[in-house]
Amino acid sequence: MKLLNLNNNIHKKRLIGIILIFISTPLFFFLNRFQKLGTIKEELFTAAARKGECFQGFCVGGDPDATLISRWLNFSFEYLELVFLGMVFAFVIAGIVESFIFPRKENTKFFTPGFKGIIRGYLIAPTLNLCSACIVPIVNSLKNKGSSLESVIALAQGSSTLNFLSIIMIFTIFSSDLGWNRIIAGAVSVFLFGPIISRLTYGLNQKNEIGNNISPISINKNDSITQSLREGFKDFLEITKSNVIKLGPIMIVAGFAAGLIIQFLSAETINNYLGNNFKGVIIASTIGVLINVPLLFEIPLVVTLLLLGMGVAPASSLLFTAASGGPITFWGLGKVLPKRSVFYYASLIWILGILTGTLSIFMSDNMSLGIKLTDNEPIIKQSDFNNNSANNLNENDPDFLSDNKSIKSINSEFNPFEKLTYESFIGVTEVWNYRPGVVIFDFDRDNDMDFLITNGTEFSNLLYQNNGNNTFTDISINAGLDDKQFNASGAVACDINNDGYQDLYIGGKGFNGDGLDFRSLQNEDQFIGIEDRLYLNLKNGKFKDITKSAFGTNLNYRSASSVICSDIDNDGFLDIYVTNLIDEDFFMSSLFWPSHPGHYNLLYKNNGDETFEEIAKQSGVQGPEVIMLTPEGKGIYFSDPTGKEYMGFNPLVKDKDSNTVGDPTGPSHAAIFFDYDDDGDQDLWVASDGDQLHIFRNESSKEKIFFQHVSEELGLNIIGNWMGFSVSDFNNDLIEDIFVTNAGPHQRIEKSGINSPSIKPGGDCKYHELHELGTCLHLFLINQRSSDSFKDKTEKINIVPSPYLPAEATIKKIKENAKIPKGLGAYDFGYGVTAFDFNNDTIKDIYWLGSEVGRGEGPGGNIYPSAGRMLMGLPNLEYEDITVRAQVLDIQGINYKKYFSNLKPNEIPDEKYNLKYKVHTKYHENGKGLAHGDLNGDGYVDLIGTNSSGPVWSGTLDDAPGPFFVWINGGGNNNWIDIKLTGRQSVDGTGSNADGIGAKVYIETKDSSNNKSIQMQEVRAGSSYLSMNSINLEFGLGDIEMIDKITVIWPSGITQILQNINSNQKINIIELNN
Repeated sequence: MKLLNLNNNIHKKRLIGIILIFISTPLFFFLNRFQKLGTIKEELFTAAARKGECFQGFCVGGDPDATLISRWLNFSFEYLELVFLGMVFAFVIAGIVESFIFPRKENTKFFTPGFKGIIRGYLIAPTLNLCSACIVPIVNSLKNKGSSLESVIALAQGSSTLNFLSIIMIFTIFSSDLGWNRIIAGAVSVFLFGPIISRLTYGLNQKNEIGNNISPISINKNDSITQSLREGFKDFLEITKSNVIKLGPIMIVAGFAAGLIIQFLSAETINNYLGNNFKGVIIASTIGVLINVPLLFEIPLVVTLLLLGMGVAPASSLLFTAASGGPITFWGLGKVLPKRSVFYYASLIWILGILTGTLSIFMSDNMSLGIKLTDNEPIIKQSDFNNNSANNLNENDPDFLSDNKSIKSINSEFNPFEKLTYESFIGVTEVWNYRPGVVIFDFDRDNDMDFLITNGTEFSNLLYQNNGNNTFTDISINAGLDDKQFNASGAVACDINNDGYQDLYIGGKGFNGDGLDFRSLQNEDQFIGIEDRLYLNLKNGKFKDITKSAFGTNLNYRSASSVICSDIDNDGFLDIYVTNLIDEDFFMSSLFWPSHPGHYNLLYKNNGDETFEEIAKQSGVQGPEVIMLTPEGKGIYFSDPTGKEYMGFNPLVKDKDSNTVGDPTGPSHAAIFFDYDDDGDQDLWVASDGDQLHIFRNESSKEKIFFQHVSEELGLNIIGNWMGFSVSDFNNDLIEDIFVTNAGPHQRIEKSGINSPSIKPGGDCKYHELHELGTCLHLFLINQRSSDSFKDKTEKINIVPSPYLPAEATIKKIKENAKIPKGLGAYDFGYGVTAFDFNNDTIKDIYWLGSEVGRGEGPGGNIYPSAGRMLMGLPNLEYEDITVRAQVLDIQGINYKKYFSNLKPNEIPDEKYNLKYKVHTKYHENGKGLAHGDLNGDGYVDLIGTNSSGPVWSGTLDDAPGPFFVWINGGGNNNWIDIKLTGRQSVDGTGSNADGIGAKVYIETKDSSNNKSIQMQEVRAGSSYLSMNSINLEFGLGDIEMIDKITVIWPSGITQILQNINSNQKINIIELNN
């Protein structure tokens, strides 16, 4: 019999019915399903953020003052509101089916018994996208018209468990294991439940069900379309009214009953009864068949319970059973199916839920924690922030920078650096990344330094292998580091498994321009792009991505910035600290709003088996609240809908998908491990942007890892745009000091063509300078060993300015009424920074680079113009600015030979001359990462700097990649020693970590007059900004040819001494075994 034959009235009605379904279904999706997806996402990210654990009106650990009745009623009414349109649609479709598609007095053979009926039932189900309760009227209508039990069960299960929306959401939110468990269970229920129930009910031949069918009556009446339409609508109204009266009230009652049951889910219930065991599976499966939830809302329910500690196994059970059926489903089907069939149906759902959860128990060793939407619980506390000033020295201030130029230098002859051309690099040389990091390390252990540069999405990270002749080959593809979905940022190389080869941790960051914080990402591709990566060095030139196995669901995807490693508890294994900024889309705007959040930082404790435990919060280093003060020093707070207050963080600020932006902590740019108190363990310093400098003293014991926040105690709770760290013993007193980069004094300088915006509360340091704790100047801190404190020497040290390109902050250029910066405080913006003895004269030198907004020849490039600064160390802690002479300006296309050759002896170039040869900040690049290491093995330390890609004016506004510069040191005649440490862990599994990270090395020498001097350095993994220096320690020796003694204090506590070591060589010191 043809489905459509317009020679009779029935087939005309069927045509009208098909048209009505095609009209009503898209309308329903527009009015309900697309909006419901938004609601689902809000529920999911609210749950993931752990700010109330609420699901469609039900809050685990919610308002403690609310009564059971009020919580029950709130949940039930919200449930009815959510399912109302779905129910209306179901009744409409049911009416259309009975009055138009299969009119009265005619049964249907479309949904026949057997596999064909199951397939037809399932094919229709996903297009309906109705929950297990909403599908009931349609299922009943089809069953009344003679459809087989098998086909209507397939229709019910397919609509609720295998609809297109649920499949997408499940694989977006849950781990692949948990997602596949749900999909497989749904498929089993669609294709096997019907046949099993049918045979249990009617026996093997199903004659009883077939015999109940109404005999078809042939109706050949040939009414007009109008008459068929009138008759059909009359039947539609009667049938719909009847269905509503029969099914509507009990659906409401059952909804309230399910709402009551779900109220007994509490944090205590979850901990006691929903663990990752068989008992938890049985209970979860039972809960699932006792409740009805709207379509897809089982997903945020399971996310909520997972975040509160429910095991993955019961989550697998609940994710299936809650979607499959509940009291409304079973009661409604009881109207058209035998009661025992409904009993079998409910039992099969319950049993399959148990089987699904049980499977998860056996898979638990290989499964993640189930969800990708993890977040750290926020730290909320009343601020007792005090306005303590940092320690200052009572000594003579240096002179202000004058506009009168002169050439003066103190015995500063040296060979300049040479910037390698792109002909030195074989392979890709383009970097498309706003925050590219650089790591210098010997990845293949062939005794020369290779380097990694991180790249943006759609572009491979770049791993350059050293060819030994000042050329490098990009081997990222062969090495397995070419993931083009990855949007990388900072990186670090540390040997996590002590096999003697450095592994790579690379941070990921949010996508530019999507308007979404990480909580708004909706599909696996997006998560893959921003998730950090941990690559294991396979010792054969290749790396293996072990991120998921190493971190499970605790991996980081919160817009990582810098990454560092150290052994925080001296157990012989390197731990990892990851700083998180905020998605790039919200970074700049937050500088000008009093809400200035970042994301929580993470501390990964190495378990010693290539897995890590995330312990930042319990260890005290997740990140304190943002400090946001009025100029009078009073806190600026925001409150959430519950009245809870946050300083400097507005929880109501949303991204494009209406999700909260950030966490109640500051945005972190960089971090460094640094044993500042010289007690043998690694302390932690964190550079927070638009927030205070965070110093965490390591107070760990054998029983507990814990860091105490001591910024205020040290008088260093200073607020600035802190960005990069360099630690070194700048004054050679055998304890290390620290340099921290900041935005510089740019806002104090008069600039033509740049309007000075009104100062408003926000993350910009120029606002914080309105109160006594704020500063935009760099921070140069000298460690006071005797008093456990630091002295701020930033504006106390003398710097011989460059006659070629002096700092902009000269007296005449400072705005009226602005404070004139002095010393190091007069120098420009910085991100990456490093200290090293570039000329091997035994005195540490400093180089930094960095800019923000844009490169000099692009939009915003004149706001923070900086082309890098090289300060050569002089005796008595003074410096000379040799940036131009050293030829390390962060500028492309400078011909230094012509620049200097066309100057007369002692001639001072004017601005016009500098512009001609591009020796001017107008042409600065947008510097970010910086690292040092001896790339060519000549004993003189080289530099690599990275720059942001971005727009540049070239007639039109075009995007251009960010250049990276490899500056090779020009060398000299001074002596040196290069020391590599090998910890005992890589030898026999005892003692210190393989690379000796955290070890302190002291070299003792005597000059020709028998005057003794000692230098010291500490081995560290990760510093500067987004970057890492070589772990080899390079000491300049001047004219000393013999080192009297080398002393190594290993993290294990062993002290090792070597004597009478010749200079000008590389040595590898292996830790002693006792």
